[in-house]
Amino acid sequence: MKRIFLFSIFVSGLLIQCGPPRAPILSAEQIILRESVPTKLTVQPGNKKLYLKWNTNCPKGVVLSGYNIYILREPLEQKFYDPNPPAKIKAFNSLPYPGDTESNGNYETMKIETLDNGIEYFITVRTVYPNGAVSAASNEVSAIGRPEGKFSLSFRYAGLNDGFCFAKGLSVRADADDNDIYFFQKDGFDFAASPHRLNGFLRESSFYSLGKTRDIYQYPLFKIDIPPVEKIPILVGESYLVKMADGHYAKIRIEKATGQDKERILEIRYIYQTVKNLIRF
Repeated sequence: MKRIFLFSIFVSGLLIQCGPPRAPILSAEQIILRESVPTKLTVQPGNKKLYLKWNTNCPKGVVLSGYNIYILREPLEQKFYDPNPPAKIKAFNSLPYPGDTESNGNYETMKIETLDNGIEYFITVRTVYPNGAVSAASNEVSAIGRPEGKFSLSFRYAGLNDGFCFAKGLSVRADADDNDIYFFQKDGFDFAASPHRLNGFLRESSFYSLGKTRDIYQYPLFKIDIPPVEKIPILVGESYLVKMADGHYAKIRIEKATGQDKERILEIRYIYQTVKNLIRF
C-alpha cells in the first residue's frame, strides 16, 4: 500500500513537470512597457531631413516623458528588441521628444533636420517614461536624404530656363554642357528629351515612364526591367524617371503646363538621388 502511494506521487510529479511552462508574472509597469511599443514607423526623406510618423499605442491615462529617436548609420543587431538599449547606443535627441502639437493621441510626427544627403540612416523609436524606463524599439526603417524641389521648363530655345541640371538644382540653357533635360512639342504632344539629341557633344539622358501618380513621393523604390528611351511623351499628373549621363537618377512629375507653342511652360517637381546608380526616392 505504501509503495503504491509513493508511486502515485512520483507519477503526479512527472505530469506536473512535463506540463507547459508557466507564463511569467509581469508587473503593471512591465505590461505598460510591452503594450506601448511604437509601431508602424514610416520615414519620408527630404533634402537633408527626415519626416517621421509612428503609432503611439499608449494605454489611456498613462503618463509619458516622450520618445527617444535613434538614427544610426547601421542597423541595430541582436539587441534591437532589448527594452533597455545598450549604453553605447545613444538617442538622436538629448531629451525625450514630447511629441508634436498637431497630431492626435494615436500617432506622433517629427521632423529631423541637419542630416547629410546621400547617407543611409536606420531609424527606430522608443517610448520613454518618467522613471527613465524605455519600451522596446519600433520597427526599423532606413532612409536616404536627397535634394528635391520644383522648376519651370520653357520650350526648347525659348528662354534661359529651357534646361535643368539636377546635380546643381539649377535652370540652365538647353544647349548647356551640364543640362539634363529639355522639352518640345510634336503633333500637339509634349516630349521630354535628352540634350544629346540637340548636339552630339551634349549630355545623354534617358527616360522611363512611371505613369499617373498621386504625387512625386509615390513609388519610392522600384526596379526597372524595360529599356529607357531618349525622348518620351509627357502628361500632367504623370511621373518619369530620368537617368543622367553620369549614372545618377532623378524622378520628375509634371505638375502643370501653360501656354502654347514657344510660349509653353512646364512646372516640374523633382527628386535627385545623389547616390550613383541607386533608384530610391
